[in-house]
Amino acid sequence: MIQSQMIYLVDGARTPFNRQIKQASAKKYAYSKLDLGLITSRAVLLKQALSATHLDDVIVASQASNNNNDFAQQLSQRLQCHPDLRSHTFTVGENCGLQALEYAYQQLTLTPKSLILISGIETSKIPSISFNPELSQWISDWKNSQGLNKKLKLLNTLHTRHFRKKSSNTQEKKHYYSLHKELAEKTANYYSLSTEAMAEYVKLSQRRLKYAQRNKLIKNIVPLFYPDGASLHRDEDIINADPESLKQTIITGNPPTGIISNASVTQSTEGACTLLLATQEALDKHNLTPLAQLSAPSWSSDNAIEILFNTHNLSANEIDYWEWDEISAAEILSLEKKPEFKEVEAFQSLDTVNIDGGSLALGSPNSANKLRCILQLAHILQRTQTHNGICHFGSATDQSSALLLQNIQERGK
Repeated sequence: MIQSQMIYLVDGARTPFNRQIKQASAKKYAYSKLDLGLITSRAVLLKQALSATHLDDVIVASQASNNNNDFAQQLSQRLQCHPDLRSHTFTVGENCGLQALEYAYQQLTLTPKSLILISGIETSKIPSISFNPELSQWISDWKNSQGLNKKLKLLNTLHTRHFRKKSSNTQEKKHYYSLHKELAEKTANYYSLSTEAMAEYVKLSQRRLKYAQRNKLIKNIVPLFYPDGASLHRDEDIINADPESLKQTIITGNPPTGIISNASVTQSTEGACTLLLATQEALDKHNLTPLAQLSAPSWSSDNAIEILFNTHNLSANEIDYWEWDEISAAEILSLEKKPEFKEVEAFQSLDTVNIDGGSLALGSPNSANKLRCILQLAHILQRTQTHNGICHFGSATDQSSALLLQNIQERGK
């Protein structure tokens, strides 16, 4: 059943995506996560001539790191939101960006809240040094021991176990991008996809990004400036698409097969993206013109898009453009071979899928990239004067989500 309360994407802003967006000259860090959130959030509010005191919630999605449980609260304080505003931070899991978006949607449809700012922010994690407890105790004993004989005796007690880091759930988990590689190889193997075909798709994604950059089709990017005079105005082409790099397959799986290359799997980058979501009440109150109407995300392990179609009484051929959060070239090329998409022209030609380039060209700062897909698709619908678009998001654990964007300016045409 379609919800009665309509939710709108009013505007958005993002930084360029880069492998080390926060690193400046002299090996110092010019931008923190909070800085990136502030830059994009202020850009959105300034463009809409809105005071942060009008916001009903500030939501931040960023994979867990030390001392960021109150990250959204820090952001709302720096934005000078209303003192009584209670902000929310989502930090757990690869899908924390979409979980934050789902929460924002629920708040707008089920509570009196009408104006919410949501940010996805990812920066590379600098691993902290932590000692094994036994090693810490040994170091303490060493410092307190007196005399050479005692120190030599203590030295003989030093064991390799002292250097084994205490295991944790986080440490035992494989990095998401390693899981992406394994999933890509399984997909390529199952659908008999060649490395040549995957390489061609990578090059297509890069050509599309470069065309979009050259023709200024990538909207709402906030440039970043550094103390040494350097600046960053556009997404970095992080994939080396020369023929040799695309041929160099990586060995994964058991038995090892080497079907895919590093270049055919999305890579981690840094970046931030902020969206402003509103109800009709907020549009009227603040005289806002939205980019698109936004549906609630649908979730499933295998049929998120089918659920979305059934909810909104739509078919695949009624979708004008698709923004697919690419995990790998294998994922995209397999779509035309899947039963549910075999008759969908979009997935045979790919002419309406990721037309401005995808994650294989600009990388994926995870939470930020989820919101980036939504923002870019809204601009695609507007510039092409089309109505329906779908964003699809996968994950390394096979859980998928999808949401519908509708260009309300084209509704009556």
